[in-house]
Formats: sequence, C-alpha cells, structure tokens
Amino acid sequence: MSHEDGRTKVDGRPRVLCVDDEPNVLDSLRRQLHEEFTVVGAESGLKALALLAGDASFAVLMSDMRMPTMDGTAVLGEAKRLRPDTVRILLTGQADMEEAVSAVNEGNIFRFLVKPCPRNALIKALTDSVDQHRMIRAEKELLERTLRGGIAALFETLSLANPLAFARATRIQRTVGQMIESTLPENAWCIEVAAMVSQLGTVVLAPETLCKLNSGLSLSPEEELQIRVIPWHAEKLLEQIPRLEVVRQIVHDQATPYERSMAAHENNNACSPPQLGLEAKAAVGAQMLRLAVDLEALEAGGANRAAALTILRRRQGAYDPALLDVLSATVKPQDDGQGGSPVMVDDLRPGMTIVSDLTDGSGRLLVGRGYQVTESLLQRIRNWSAVSGIGEPIYIVSEQTSE
Repeated sequence: MSHEDGRTKVDGRPRVLCVDDEPNVLDSLRRQLHEEFTVVGAESGLKALALLAGDASFAVLMSDMRMPTMDGTAVLGEAKRLRPDTVRILLTGQADMEEAVSAVNEGNIFRFLVKPCPRNALIKALTDSVDQHRMIRAEKELLERTLRGGIAALFETLSLANPLAFARATRIQRTVGQMIESTLPENAWCIEVAAMVSQLGTVVLAPETLCKLNSGLSLSPEEELQIRVIPWHAEKLLEQIPRLEVVRQIVHDQATPYERSMAAHENNNACSPPQLGLEAKAAVGAQMLRLAVDLEALEAGGANRAAALTILRRRQGAYDPALLDVLSATVKPQDDGQGGSPVMVDDLRPGMTIVSDLTDGSGRLLVGRGYQVTESLLQRIRNWSAVSGIGEPIYIVSEQTSE
C-alpha cells in the first residue's frame, strides 16, 4: 500500500525525487538542497517510477534528460500519468534542446532548467514547484470534499424514500471505512464514495426483494439475477456526474474475485513500468467493496462478524487476505452478538449508531440498522415519535464504543 494522506513533508521539508544516472550528481544535489528539502535519489527512470508508484508524498520530480534505457522525456511522461499531482522539472544540457521540447509536450513540465544550474536558481525553481504542488492539492481536496459532501447530502435526502437500501449502503460504507482507516489506500475518497453509492442500484428492486436482501432471506433465481446487476444500475446512474471515473470503475469491478484481479494486474504490468491506469487505481477499492458487500450479506443472514469472516476465508481466492486480516482485527463486542444498549427517543444523541431497524408505532420501517444519528436524523425521529410513535427502546452503540 502507498501512503497518499496529503503529507509531502518530512521534518518540515518538502520531498523531492531527483533522477540522474550519475551517483555523484545525486550526491551533489543532496548536499545543495538538504537544508530546504528532503531529497531522494534514483539512478534510473524505472527506479524513480517505482518509488512514485509506492509513495505519493513527493511534491516534485526533477529528472535529468540524457539517461540510458529511459530518458527524461519518458520518465516525465510516465510520471505525469502515474502521479499527476507531483510537479515535474527537467534538467538538461544545451545540446538537449530538441529533446526538451518533446519533454515539455509529453510531460507537461513546470520548469525547464539548463545545466549547470546555480544553487539559488535551483532552490527558487524547487520552491516554486512546491508552491504549485500545494495549490494543486488544495484545489483537488476542496473539490473532493465538495463532491463527497454533495453526494452525502443527496443520500441523506434519498434515505427518506428508501431507508432499507440506504441503511444497507451505510453499513457497507462503515466496513469499507474500517479498511481505509487501517490501510490508508490511494484514492481513499473515491473508495468512500464508491461504498456510499454502491447500493444506488437497489432502487430498481421490488420492496419485497429488498426486504429479503436486508434480512438475509433466500432469494428466488430471478431475484438473485436482479441483485447481481445492482452494480450495473449504480454505474449507469453515475455516468453523468463528472470526476467519478475511478468511483464508477470501483463499482464496476467489485464482482471480480481477488485472484482474477491480481492476475489481470500482473499481466498488464509485466513488460512496462509501474502504471496507475483506471483499472489499477480502482483495484484496491473494488476489493474492499467486494468484501464489504459479501460480509454484509452474511451478517444480514444472522452471522456475527467473526463467524462471517470465517466463512469468507473459506472461499479460496475470492478476497484479499490482507483485507480479511484487517477486518478480523476490528471485531468489536457488538459484532459478536451483543445488540447494543437500549435507549429511549429522548436519550438519542448525534454520533450514536442505531444497531437494529427502527420502526414507527405501526411497524413501518423508518430507519434501517447501521445509521449513525445526525442532527437532522434526530429531528426526524423526534417528529415521527410525536406523530405516530416510535418502537422503543432503540438499540444503539455510542460513538465512543463504535470507534
């Protein structure tokens, strides 16, 4: 796993990856720049790309032009596809001007420096590049928060119309969140959103089928077919929303067993430098979502978390063993059959998680199990209680218990 958590500094210094086939040049760059930057050296383009693939914390990539096997143009072009947020600088000699034009066009470099480059000019170029990287990340994070927040607000509204479907999505999202918290994967926000929208396709199910799915009851062959195409319906509903390409790919690929997914990934990269194409970017998220959906099905049928994980482990090659280990480490008392603490409506507080379906006085489902109480949900529950009554007590786990 890589560590894309937004951090690009070590001990307050931005991280810079320098690529040059001459070790003495890399040593010189480290000596010149160590006070202002954390410099990591790579003696080949392939090594640099491998470092980028495994570590998203580099703010700047600075590459020499003339190198054997893989020149600066190829390095910068691959780096652009691999880590588009990492700002790229090209170092070249006077004789390399024609090649440099190619690097500018293919690698979208931010600065072009001619060797030998004075220390002050080099530091200025790197400082400007770090500022550019900071701006890129800030804009990206703002857009991601806006998009994620907009989808969350939409889902809270839609949950009124279909509480079973969206409670199920909430439970799946919580399981995925446990894996994200423990593994810190790339594209974490895409995985979170994919888990949230993964059950959008259930809106096409008949209420009776959705009730069976929620309760883990046996399905007819026709109903099983309808369940299998839920990801397809969800993917189609997301097509018109921009910047969700990775999210849609995660939803699409969730049906792929782990061993098949790994085999396809290895075949794609067998003869090329490490790449993060759409399918590769979605691979970890798809496996998380696959595991969470199947775990939810077992728990809906009455299995506690530990028993459900035992069943999943028996399905050889179906799931990522490392993710199964992550979930095994997160088993809590409430996962092993304890139904939470009983409270009355007046005792509900934001942050509590409802662990059993909440119904009104007539037995009509209002909130599916798995919802975390928010201010708006709390107000709706109080309104329901005043109009038609609430089935009390309500079983919950507190925010402190559920962490």
